[in-house]
Amino acid sequence: MKYAFFKTCLDSKLIGRKKLISVRKAAALLRISTSGYYQWLKVDRYHRHGVHHSDAELLCHVRSVISRCGKQVPGVMRLYPALRQQGLSVGFKRLRRLLRSNGIFHRYHRKYVATTDSNHNLARLPNLIDRQFNRYAINQAWCGDITYIPTDEGWLFMASVLDLASRCLVGYSFDSTMKTSLVMDALRMAIANEHPAPGLIFHSDQGSQYCSHVFQEFLLRQGISGSMSERGQCWDNAPAESFWATLKRETLPLSGCFSSRKEAQDTVTRWISLQWNSAPFTAGDAIPLSSQIKGAGLVIRAFLSRFEIPRPRPSSIR
Repeated sequence: MKYAFFKTCLDSKLIGRKKLISVRKAAALLRISTSGYYQWLKVDRYHRHGVHHSDAELLCHVRSVISRCGKQVPGVMRLYPALRQQGLSVGFKRLRRLLRSNGIFHRYHRKYVATTDSNHNLARLPNLIDRQFNRYAINQAWCGDITYIPTDEGWLFMASVLDLASRCLVGYSFDSTMKTSLVMDALRMAIANEHPAPGLIFHSDQGSQYCSHVFQEFLLRQGISGSMSERGQCWDNAPAESFWATLKRETLPLSGCFSSRKEAQDTVTRWISLQWNSAPFTAGDAIPLSSQIKGAGLVIRAFLSRFEIPRPRPSSIR
C-alpha cells in the first residue's frame, strides 16, 4: 500500500527533483526507505504487469523450494517470500489452496503437554510489557519461554530468549528436563551474544523456573528488570508463542517425531541459523495503518497547499 502510493506520486510527477517535495522527504513522511521501494519494484514487476502463472508452474517452483528444505515442509509464510523473490505472481490464499489441493501439509503436533507450572507460592512480577511488543528498540526488551520437541527417546525441552524489536533468537538451550538451569543457560547465551545495557526487560510467563529465587537473583545481578504475563494469558507472551508455532511447523518431520534428541537439536539449531535469524522481523513491518495513512496525508497536504490562496493579513487597527 505504501509503495503503491509512493509509485503513484512519482508517476504523476508530484514528487522528485525540482518538484513540490523531494523523493527522500516524501519517503521519510511515509516511513519507507528508498532502497526498499526499489526492491519492491524489482520483486513485484511480474505482478504489476499482469503476468499470470498457471498452477502447474507454481507447483513446480513450490516443490523445488520444498526439496531444498530437506525433511521439513515450510509453511505459507516461508514459501510466499521465496516465490516472490523468484518473480512469481502468487497470493497467500492461492498458495494455501494450491498446497491443500496437492496434499502438501505441515505436520501439526496437537498433543498438549504442560510446560508452565504456575501452581506455586513463589513471587510473581508485574507485567511491564502489557502486550506493547513494538515500542522497544533492540536489546531493550526480551521475552522467554519453554517448549517441548517430541523424539523417540522422549521429550526434548527447549528454552528461548527472543528480542522483541528484531524478533531474532538471541539465546536458547536444550535439556531433557525442565529445570531452572534450562532457562538460565538460554539467558546466559543471550547476554554473552548481545551484551545488553542495564535496564533491559525480560518478559516470561509465571512458570516455576522463571519465578525461582535462583533465576530472580540472577536477573538482579545482571541489572535486568523482570516482567511476567498474567496467569493463563498466553497472549501476554504472543511473540514467543508465535515463534514456537513456526518452529514446530517447519522443523518437525512428516512422521511428527524425531528419531533422537541429538537429531532434533541439530535440526532446530540449523533452522534457527539458516532460516529464522537470517531474515529477522523489522519494526517497520509493524507500523500501524493509522500511521501509514497519516504519513500519506502529509504528502497530500503538502501537494494541496501549493494551490491554496493565501489569506490577506488583517490590517492593524489604529
